[in-house]
Amino acid sequence: MSSYTIHKRKRQTNFVVAAAKCGVRNALRSFYRRPDIAFVAVLHVPEGTCEYYKRATDALIADPMPVDEDCNELVVVLALHDIAVEPGTLFKRYRHGRQIVLLTERLEHIPAAMRAAADVVRVVAPPTAKHYEVAAREIGLRGMTSEIATLMSAFTFEVLSAVMMSTRPLSTAVRTLRRAATEEQKAAPLPTKSSGPGLEVMAGYGDAKTWGLQLAQDLRAWKAAEIAWEDVDRGMLLHGPPGTGKTTYAKALANSCGVSLVVASAARWQAAGHLGDFLKAMRSSFAEAKKLAPSILFVDEFDSFGDRDAGGDDNRDYRRQAINGLLECLDPAEGREGVVVVGATNNPTGIDRALLRAGRLETIIEIPLPDAAARLAILQHHLRGNVQGDLARFASATVGWSGADIEKVARDARRLSRLRRCDVTVDLLLEAMPAKYVLTDEELRHSAVHEAGHAIVGVVLATDVLEYVCIAREARLGVAVQSVGSTAFESQRGRVKTVNYYNDRLAMLLGGIAAERIVYGAHADGAGGAMSSDLMLASDLATRLERHYGFGEALSVDLGKGDRPLEYLRDRDPDLRRLVDVRLRAQFERAFALLSKRRTELDLLAAQLFVRGHVGGEEVRALCKVESRNTASVAP
Repeated sequence: MSSYTIHKRKRQTNFVVAAAKCGVRNALRSFYRRPDIAFVAVLHVPEGTCEYYKRATDALIADPMPVDEDCNELVVVLALHDIAVEPGTLFKRYRHGRQIVLLTERLEHIPAAMRAAADVVRVVAPPTAKHYEVAAREIGLRGMTSEIATLMSAFTFEVLSAVMMSTRPLSTAVRTLRRAATEEQKAAPLPTKSSGPGLEVMAGYGDAKTWGLQLAQDLRAWKAAEIAWEDVDRGMLLHGPPGTGKTTYAKALANSCGVSLVVASAARWQAAGHLGDFLKAMRSSFAEAKKLAPSILFVDEFDSFGDRDAGGDDNRDYRRQAINGLLECLDPAEGREGVVVVGATNNPTGIDRALLRAGRLETIIEIPLPDAAARLAILQHHLRGNVQGDLARFASATVGWSGADIEKVARDARRLSRLRRCDVTVDLLLEAMPAKYVLTDEELRHSAVHEAGHAIVGVVLATDVLEYVCIAREARLGVAVQSVGSTAFESQRGRVKTVNYYNDRLAMLLGGIAAERIVYGAHADGAGGAMSSDLMLASDLATRLERHYGFGEALSVDLGKGDRPLEYLRDRDPDLRRLVDVRLRAQFERAFALLSKRRTELDLLAAQLFVRGHVGGEEVRALCKVESRNTASVAP
């Protein structure tokens, strides 16, 4: 048998790892030169550096006998990066070790009991210029000066590893770092205040405006040391249909409060890379807001984080880590004094409930589509008051429009006025609006019958107080889902809502298709197919009766999971689907019977709507001979 020898090439020490060894030496000074001593050390290292410090620690406490006779590791260095580990799992990984070093970028991810049992828990500070000088001497790198070392201390390990290649001269690496420093300085955001108007002059924000102005007052009092931070609202979740101006609200809020605005979103954070990069970008936004405090951190598309209890296993671990990271940022141990977080979403139902607890996004406010007065105020704002003509025509032509829709038509009207060298008038605004489709008489009568059914059932059963019922004669082309009719109710303040109230409300929601069945023998597809449709609203309400409020066969409560928790309940429970359908059919038959007895009133109200387009609640109550209610005592 022939023999041969393998000559291993000596591995050159990495410059960054050599610098990291300086920090490990300082943290483990009492242990690393004594191979006979047993210890457990927890080292809290800067974000994004765990792997570098692991390599540095491996080099410092390497053991010539790394395992015992049972092949158990005697020297254990664990890099936990940015991941929380269960205590049992962590202990199993080092239970046979004699010298154990746990490296983590988040100290709270080390179980408290293990931190207490460690011989030493140290925070490893980022390398100083002196450390880089020592590292250069250790690996034999010539040309290092204190000036160059100071320049290097401003960069992350990732950047230095990419630049300080063994095949590249130090002078080339320094030129690259100086150029990068110049570019970073140019790109760095300046802590400036947001430009534009404040909430004081904004319209259509309702309760959100009230909350924002109160926050501005509280922040002024906090800055003047008149109140403690505990007396200031820490956060708010803003929700509403697309185009209602949630981002515009954040800018106006920052202006009213006189503070800096930091804008972020899950999508921006995700663009940074994998989970570790995502969490790092998230913490960077919170750190920036903290640096600019007092400030407002606006997190758009807040529902993107999802719910840790949502179904599906593909992304559950990722989602859990992302939400846990956000919870740590919203409610850190050291607090976030001076930072108010405002989240925005179109769908608040799919948000993890822990994110909405007190001290986090504790206030939830809806921004509705603007009413007529708000639409006119929004128009005046975008046209700076320079519009001539009967604005009532504009208000009636923009029912159901969002603030973004109005802003666009104002912009288009200004463009037309520049091209034609004329003033902005209501006629010009109407011309700038998207193309419309005028309903035929048949479609208009069908819509009138449907809305009359809602109104009469609601008035007779007295579910809530009818404000008005109306139909639109035109529909915008190119809009997939839109309503050409509306029946508006207001809830009575202080009313106890029993199962009878909710059944009456179901009957009202189904009164539209019941009226169509009576008059035409069948109902059209407008009652379904959309999240805001009658049948969708009725299905969700019936589900709540069965599973949320204890009005069904069981008293137990199940709130569901995911973005559509009620749909989730129905999907997984055939019995629930049957119960929901039975309840809906019963209330449909009830509405059908009621309207059949009041066919005269149904025909009269539908005829009035067809001619006038709008009928007030008092007129409908008088038509149905129902006692008038004092609407001043009700609140939406």
